[in-house]
Amino acid sequence: MKHVATLIRFTWRYFTGCTAFGILLYCVAPLALGLATRAFFDRVAGETAGAVWVAVALVAAIQAGEVLSELAVGRTWSGFCYETHTLLQRNTLAGILRGFGRFGLRVPPGDAISRFRDEPPSITMGSMDGVADLVGRGLFALVGGAVMWRIDPVLTLAAFSPVVVSSAVSDALGTRSAVHGAAAQESTGRLTAFLGELVAANLAVRVAGAAPHGVRRLAEISDTRRRLSLRDRVFAETVNSMNFHLVHVGTGAVLLLGAGKIRSGSFSVGDFALFVVFLDQLTYLPAEIGRVLTELKRTRVSIDRLHALMPGESREAVVTAAPIHVRGPLPPVPPPPAADRLERLDVVGLTCIHGTSGRGVIDVSLSLRRGSFTVVTGRIGSGKTTLLHAVLGLLPSDGGEIRWNGTLVDDTGAFLVPPRAAFTPQVPRLFSETLRANLLLGRPADEEAVGAAVRAAVLEDDVAALDVGLDTIVGRRGVKLSGGQIQRAAAARMFLRDAELLVLDDLSSALDVATETELWRRLFARRGEVTCLVVSHSPIALANADQVVVLDDGRVANP
Repeated sequence: MKHVATLIRFTWRYFTGCTAFGILLYCVAPLALGLATRAFFDRVAGETAGAVWVAVALVAAIQAGEVLSELAVGRTWSGFCYETHTLLQRNTLAGILRGFGRFGLRVPPGDAISRFRDEPPSITMGSMDGVADLVGRGLFALVGGAVMWRIDPVLTLAAFSPVVVSSAVSDALGTRSAVHGAAAQESTGRLTAFLGELVAANLAVRVAGAAPHGVRRLAEISDTRRRLSLRDRVFAETVNSMNFHLVHVGTGAVLLLGAGKIRSGSFSVGDFALFVVFLDQLTYLPAEIGRVLTELKRTRVSIDRLHALMPGESREAVVTAAPIHVRGPLPPVPPPPAADRLERLDVVGLTCIHGTSGRGVIDVSLSLRRGSFTVVTGRIGSGKTTLLHAVLGLLPSDGGEIRWNGTLVDDTGAFLVPPRAAFTPQVPRLFSETLRANLLLGRPADEEAVGAAVRAAVLEDDVAALDVGLDTIVGRRGVKLSGGQIQRAAAARMFLRDAELLVLDDLSSALDVATETELWRRLFARRGEVTCLVVSHSPIALANADQVVVLDDGRVANP
């Protein structure tokens, strides 16, 4: 309930509007309708024709008001949903980005997308929608109950007893319903994740002749999802049906007792009609109470599923208020940091240990002078990539410091960005956009700069061979390009940043000898202009290095 309250405070204007409409539709309108119906039947019994038509007009006006109110509430409700969904998705994505360097993505991408897409609507449409409606229905129960009590206490008790019983049953069964709902959601996530992996690995599956096995596994996961979803649905409908029909027991008791009281003259036809109208509205109260109790428990599960995507964050981070900019112009993009000429970069006693494996780099120190070319090498698993990530702030360090021109850098992840530093990772990622868009990543187009970056990455002949050059769609993750072309496209993207410090992680691993030689030659030609920190085993890179740092099990092996 605490997380729901936080979301309500964030969208209090929309929530207040939804609650006001809930009070109007589920409290004011039924009260007015019941009183008008009572007056109508009392006038009919008294044979006062003029008053009857007044009562008929009043009932018709109330019904028309309900229809118009239901149309108007849609606008408020859509705004409420949009802001809530946007906040939840914004916080989840921000948490993923903050923790990705250290924790990665703890679930398969397909499952993550499923949670990102499905959980925010589940939270809004379940508990928050129910709370707004329950306020109106609860207020009606209080006011309507008082009116009914003044007419006949015994009939009022008969009407409300099933409401109390069904609410208690719903609370008792709510935990079980939440468990079934969580299992159904998990099964949907597993299906989405496996389907995404199967599509992504279709070539490997076909080459291995494993397509029938993949289809069989997909069918097994789908069948599990079907069974769990059906169980969840049947259980939820059973609880709702029980809540709905328990109230009919009270309705039947009221009808039987009311008929006897009418015969005795202690209960008018109008009183009976009012009870019937009020009972119709009370029919929905137990189901609403049960729904809210159940959905609040399911909301905790949804919050946990979103929180699992952002390890290292508190559960409150999922619902923390933040600017979402859904109305008005978007804020201007912050300008890049000012150019800061690098004279010397010092890494002093840097330690970074992975929490899961216990491996990493320990007490690494090195210095990079302006224009120097430093190569980090070592066996597989010695910590080379971890060192680069820790220097750039992509992984949190457990000790040591980074100094830029002698000044301590407090937040390397925010400081070592273009134009101070640019990075080409070991496994570059491209978007399913044009090659030009992948190089620019939103920068204003500068044809001269793009051409220079392409030439620096030895990519000009490859671009010329593409169907429409830089405007060629490269496909998902650059599927239309070779591994070497993807690496050089990432290098061109790095060169476009015009950074003081270039950090390259095994750049030439997918290149043929001639292309690799030419790439290093062009990079060495820029010595004195940029400072390079490179992970490589290439003899060319090692032979031309100003200093070589050899890592062995996370420590510097050479003096």
